[in-house]
Amino acid sequence: MRTALMIGSIGSFFNLYQLQALFPQLVGRFGTTVTEAGWLNMASLLGMMITAPIAGAATKNSNPSTVLIFGFFALAALNASIALTTSQYLLCVFRIGQGVVIPFLLTSTMNLVSTRPESFVPLYVTGTIVGSTFSRLYPAWSVGAMGWELGFLSSACLMTLSALAIRLLLNASGTEPASRLERYQTPVAYVKHAFSDRTLLVAYLAGFALLFTQSAVFTVLGLWLSMEPYLWDSERIGTLYLACLPALFFVLGARFVRRYMTEAMIAASLILLVWVSLWIIGVTDISIIIGVVLFATGTYMFQTVTTQLLNNSRLVPAGVATGIYLSCYYLGGAIGASLAAYVFSAWGWSGVIVCIAMTQAFIFCLVLFVRYGYMATFESGNCG
Repeated sequence: MRTALMIGSIGSFFNLYQLQALFPQLVGRFGTTVTEAGWLNMASLLGMMITAPIAGAATKNSNPSTVLIFGFFALAALNASIALTTSQYLLCVFRIGQGVVIPFLLTSTMNLVSTRPESFVPLYVTGTIVGSTFSRLYPAWSVGAMGWELGFLSSACLMTLSALAIRLLLNASGTEPASRLERYQTPVAYVKHAFSDRTLLVAYLAGFALLFTQSAVFTVLGLWLSMEPYLWDSERIGTLYLACLPALFFVLGARFVRRYMTEAMIAASLILLVWVSLWIIGVTDISIIIGVVLFATGTYMFQTVTTQLLNNSRLVPAGVATGIYLSCYYLGGAIGASLAAYVFSAWGWSGVIVCIAMTQAFIFCLVLFVRYGYMATFESGNCG
């Protein structure tokens, strides 16, 4: 099950950020502008935001292996379609299609995680790190080396191999996660619990801010480094994202950190680390790599906090809670990618930093209200 979980997580995220390092190829093939590149990066996130709640409800009682197999075949078809298209409009449609499919894979993977959250959460987040890194690195390398068509056709082949591997691993063992909750509750009851649980509400808000920040920074880096004075090609930009991989060591050791620090202390430390990394990225050329290492460590470690919050609920199935969370998470990513590209084209890196700061401050105020103001309002209402 561990191997299947990793394939599900890596394979899902492999399709998410494929265009972030391909701005030079987008310009050459489609005549894409900086703002349009932001929209193309946002497209898959928009598709995920729309379908994530539906995916959570649809996969709640489904066999994860079946969902994963069909999902990977669908992604293979979409990658092949991207390889053959010469229309930027169709490219955007196919990217939205990828976003529509991915939540079904992620919620099925989270159903596997829910069977043993203490052991599987680090593996799931590890898969997201590896998948996200290679989502940027592999297209940059394959398209640069083999051309647009063969590069994306090879991605389609990888998705097909993932489907076959899942069939061999999960179908052979007959593994299906047992639900921790009784099945007689209605979907309406699950949704009611999902939005009345303060812990889940905090996870939704934190997830929005997390991917807004990450998507904004990585989208802008792909654009920034392809322009003067850097003029990096796509392969070099894609290689930069390998700096995300050291975060694996910290994510896999997250359980040891929790022995000595509370979730609030961990979250505060990680937010500080993220802002230190953003300052470092903007200083000099050499510091960009160091900044990306620290930024990836802070954001991916923060993802372990939000994922753990989702699995702490006893009233909402993991798939349903994850579906709602992913809507908020990828809404943040979609807004971050498109807004950051526009802000960067108008005001540069400093404008992006101000945009991120304002968004995080607003979300922080909402979190405080949910944790304290909402509770006080609820209690005073009961007293009345």
